[in-house]
Amino acid sequence: MRNEYRQEQQIVSQKQATRDFLRSLHKQYPIALTLTLKQSYAITNANGTYIQKLNRDEVRRIATHFKHKLNQQIFGSSAKRFGKGLRYLMVMEGERTYKNLHLHIAIGEKPDFIKWNELDTLVCNAKNKITEIDTQHKLDIVDSGWCEYITKELGMTDTDNVFWDLA
Repeated sequence: MRNEYRQEQQIVSQKQATRDFLRSLHKQYPIALTLTLKQSYAITNANGTYIQKLNRDEVRRIATHFKHKLNQQIFGSSAKRFGKGLRYLMVMEGERTYKNLHLHIAIGEKPDFIKWNELDTLVCNAKNKITEIDTQHKLDIVDSGWCEYITKELGMTDTDNVFWDLA
C-alpha cells in the first residue's frame, strides 16, 4: 500500500513537473495558436482512392509540415538554407478525450521585422499550403494560463501528446 502511494505521488508530480517546466518558458513563447484539423482525407494511389482517418503519426507529420511552411513564410529561403525558424511547443489534443484532433501551439522568437498584425496572414498562408489543416484557427497572445490549457490532456504516466521533438 505504501509503495502504491509513493508511485501515485511520482505520477502526479511528473505531470506537475511538466506543467511547471512549460510554465517557466511562458515568456519565451508569446504567441498562442490553435489549429483545427480535418479528421480524415482522401488518398489516391494505383489501387484507387480511400479515406485515411487522422491518427497521432499523421498529426505529427502535419505539425512538422506546418512548422516548415510558417518558417518559410517568415524567413523565406533562409529557413531552409540556414535553418532559421521560430521556436515551437506543439501539443496534440483530442486523442484521450475522443474529441476531434487538433493542435495547440506556443510560438516564440518572433523576429522584430514581423509585426503582430502580420502574423495572422502568415499563419493563413502557411496553413493553406497543407490540405489536412481545416479552415478555422485561433491566433492570440499567450496569457498565463496557456501552458495549463494546452497540457490539460497530459497523461498521468506520460507526456506523449507533447511533440517534444518539434520544439
